[in-house]
Order: sequence, then structure tokens, then C-alpha cells
Amino acid sequence: MSLFGDAPAELLYSMPNVGQAVTGTLTTGTAAGGPLLGGGAAGVASLIPPCEIPHNYFAKIGKALLVDMTGVYGVGSTIPTLKFQVCIDNVPGTVVTTVCNTGAFTSTDITSARTAMGWNARVYITATAIGVSGTLQAWGWLNWGMLGSTLTTTVAAPQITYYMGAGTTTPVTFNTAQSAPTYLEPYAFWSTATAGCTITMTQMFCWGLN
Repeated sequence: MSLFGDAPAELLYSMPNVGQAVTGTLTTGTAAGGPLLGGGAAGVASLIPPCEIPHNYFAKIGKALLVDMTGVYGVGSTIPTLKFQVCIDNVPGTVVTTVCNTGAFTSTDITSARTAMGWNARVYITATAIGVSGTLQAWGWLNWGMLGSTLTTTVAAPQITYYMGAGTTTPVTFNTAQSAPTYLEPYAFWSTATAGCTITMTQMFCWGLN
């Protein structure tokens, strides 16, 4: 047991290895757009144990999760848009309930191929109603365009923070009375599969805050 501020926190999940690179759209084949935990494509079983939320974790109002993620990415000479989202589902590798996401964005001030770039993200998820008609309030941010230690500080990079959420106070509908295992998964997918465009998650941690 540890503390975030004054709140007790318990580590529920620690990603044991680096995930597979995501290089394409949500619907293209293996090692394409999909879950960052390892499968590489929607519907493909992950090679890394999924982040399972404890059974009936959201059984009372105010139960919360904090999720930290970090990784690397690269882009080619042609840069499509990217979308990043966090989902809760009952089958790993499927998109069922999106709790928060960025819009589709592009690294507009990168004009040439680039590798060894960094990103990290944090998401907060809180139960605001429970039961079959339960709701989750979720928001977070994605820091995109950080420079790796192999690049000099003179290299231009976007270094932008993207908000993850609808920008409203309306929560996401979610049945908190789950009878089957429930998993939390981050996804990323490019608008088109383009040479040189790849994103990989290297670490992920999930804490129960109360």
C-alpha cells in the first residue's frame, strides 16, 4: 500500500514487458492498429498478460483507478493522424467501452521522418454511479513529442499535451455489476498504415486509489 497525496493506493497491474509496435489502422492485420499491450491488432490475443480490473471493483461510488503509460514512437516522411484511447472490455483485444480518448491528431511541426520520440499518458477513472446503469467519469492527458536521450535538444519536436476526454462533465455509461472478467486496455491507431509510423508502449501501471 502506498499513497498518492493523502489517498491510499494499491498497485493492481504492472506491465511485465514491452508491447508490440502498432503500425497501422484499427482494422488492418497483425501488428497494426490496436491494443498497445501486445496483440498489435484488434481481436488479436495479447502476448502480454492483460490489465484485469478486480472483480466488482467499481462496487461503490467513488472507487477510482489511476493509469500511467509511457512509450516511444516514430513517423515517416508522410504523417497520418493518430488516435489514442483507453477502453474497458470483457475480451482482451476488443474495443467495447471507450472511457476516454484524444481526437485524431498529427505532428504538424514534424516535416521529415523521425525515430526515438517519446510519449506518456495518465488517465483517471472514477465510478459516479453503480449497477447496470453505472457511470464512470474519466479524463486524462497524452504528452506527445518528447525527445529521447539519443537526440540533441536542437531537434524540433511538437512536445504537445493532448486532452483525453469529451470536454464535458457527462460520464461514460458502464455496467459496474460485472459477472465476467473486465480488462482495461490502451489503444492507438493511425488513420492509414504508412511507412515509418509506429508507436510502442514500454510501461504501464494501474493503481486502485481507494
